[in-house]
Amino acid sequence: MASIFGIGTSGLLAAQRQLATASHNISNVNTEGYTRQRAEQEARRPQFSGSGYIGSGVSVQTTVRLANDFLEEQIRNANSQFGKFDAFHALSTQIDNILANPDSGLTPTLESFFSALQEANDNPSSTPARQVLITEANTLTSRFELLDDRFIDLNNQVNQQLSDLSQDITDAARSIARLNVDIIQKIGAGQGNMPNDLIDQREVLIKKIADNIDVSVVMQDDGAANIFIGSGQSLVVGGTSAILSTQANRFNTEDLDVMLTQGAGSVNITSSVSGGELQGVLDFKKDVLEPGRRSLGRIAVALTEEMNHQHHLGMTLQDSGSGFNLGGNFFTSLTSSPQVLPGQATSTGTYTSTITDSKLLTTSDYRLEVTAGAPNTYTLIQLNNPTPPMVTGGTLAAVQAAAQAEGFDIGESVAATANETFLIRPTYAASAGIGVEVNNVLDIALAGPVISGAVTNADGSARNSGTGSISLPVVATSVSTGTLTDLPMAAPITLDFEASTPNEFDINLPATATVSYIDAAGNPQSIAAPVTALPYDPATDSGGITYTVNYASGDTVTFTVQGVPNANDQFELKENTAPFNDNRNGLIMAALQTKKTLENSSTDFQAGYSIIVSDVGTKTHSAEIDLRAQQTLSEQAKAERASYSGVNLDEEAADLLKFQQSYQASARVISIADQMFQTLISAVG
Repeated sequence: MASIFGIGTSGLLAAQRQLATASHNISNVNTEGYTRQRAEQEARRPQFSGSGYIGSGVSVQTTVRLANDFLEEQIRNANSQFGKFDAFHALSTQIDNILANPDSGLTPTLESFFSALQEANDNPSSTPARQVLITEANTLTSRFELLDDRFIDLNNQVNQQLSDLSQDITDAARSIARLNVDIIQKIGAGQGNMPNDLIDQREVLIKKIADNIDVSVVMQDDGAANIFIGSGQSLVVGGTSAILSTQANRFNTEDLDVMLTQGAGSVNITSSVSGGELQGVLDFKKDVLEPGRRSLGRIAVALTEEMNHQHHLGMTLQDSGSGFNLGGNFFTSLTSSPQVLPGQATSTGTYTSTITDSKLLTTSDYRLEVTAGAPNTYTLIQLNNPTPPMVTGGTLAAVQAAAQAEGFDIGESVAATANETFLIRPTYAASAGIGVEVNNVLDIALAGPVISGAVTNADGSARNSGTGSISLPVVATSVSTGTLTDLPMAAPITLDFEASTPNEFDINLPATATVSYIDAAGNPQSIAAPVTALPYDPATDSGGITYTVNYASGDTVTFTVQGVPNANDQFELKENTAPFNDNRNGLIMAALQTKKTLENSSTDFQAGYSIIVSDVGTKTHSAEIDLRAQQTLSEQAKAERASYSGVNLDEEAADLLKFQQSYQASARVISIADQMFQTLISAVG
């Protein structure tokens, strides 16, 4: 009889445990990360009787989590990839919206500026047209500054996200370490039985870390979970957790690096971060934010330098008393805009950089490595294409030559006395320094400073009898000073044709001037100083010979003679004394809108900007596609996990009925056993 009581009692207790487990499942149906549990039961050891073994009931061995490690890892990986694409897409969309926006982008303001320049050319003496040009120039520079400010704001946002994500990972890692300690203790106290709810809490935290960075989980025999990130750096080992933080980049305090601190040691893991929002933010900075700002800076440099160069060649309406001034800088010069940032807290060497040719500029940063020695050696690396280095262990002159081939120069003010590294950014911050130098309508140099023509008689009648003519090319002069007196042009340059052997033009030039030209056969020629005659044979040169007068100052005047002049025909070049209705230089400046001044003279300003917009748009769209695909994979992984480990209320309700019936049946067994015992007592009594 005792065996019947025992069997009934064991069934009652087993049904009670199953009812409790099902109730626990139902209660946690909405608990994040909860894993369905099941009470595992097995038959007790049978007892031997003379007629064989008789069963002795049931026992509950343990309560297990219905978890699948493969599915859990799938979710962690899917969450990590989703977090990466989501962060990248969210940030790149912000840049894409402002760059491609017709109201906030650069293209409309570029078009408005060049339209205003063309209108000024249509009426070069018009003060309102010139004022509109200055206004549009200021609008253009303001747009450059606005876009650059937006890049700076996004960089600050990136830094804030890096700090926040690092803190979130650190907090979660600390909680996992504490849970590891609790789980180890509970497993020991429970003689190997698992604290399922604590394990669920730990898995939730692991998934939260996976949202932010890719993780690898290694389980220990004692029940602890070790977490590794990056290229194998340990984040959690047993009850100890590392600290993820940010610190200023060694080159630039405006940038942050991700640091992993374990005990007293810290290591920079920025380059080895993979997966999660952390990689998405870092990828955005590396692939979109910084290249976009450098590209914008390159356009600013090219625009300012090309406009300034041509503006210097023109003549203004500003009369200095000794003639009309030549043009100065139209925009703020950005030749000194490159940043040279030392990689050491204290640098013994001082290095500078300047723009030498905006057409050759790339959108890359560069690293200069100085190895101290006798003499020092230098290595220059283009960071967009680091292998192989541009110069390895070479001289300063070799490094300077390599840099000049990319449109900038490197200067050494103080040589390094220790091994030091410098980051050179030719265009990164250029947009921040752009401005308009011309603030007076009279200072706009639309006119050409030199005019040419045939010498006439005193009464204005034609003197020349031949068919020869003289003309100025598109760019007639290159003058380093603010007036033409340095050429000198105080008196006209005259050419008097001598029909003799050889035929030639007598010319009045300073004793130090030289002349270069290409003869009719296509061969370059040069006449050394002093120049008093220019060879010109109407029989072979009537198609035109272009001469360039080179002054000792470095200034030049270029002109073309063609046709068949007669003996004593005279031509002259002289200073423009009436530039009011002259737009020759303005037309050349307007042509810069479509002139190919970027990418080794293969791209114009607007096309260069379109490349930025296209590149950002392509990467944003690609991230959007990846995000949608990864969202589908993530949802599928969660659905698979839910089907295996999630709580199904219908199933749990059916189990409740089953376990309730089992409980009632076991209670009935006990009741029958009691009746049998009472009957036996009554019979004996």
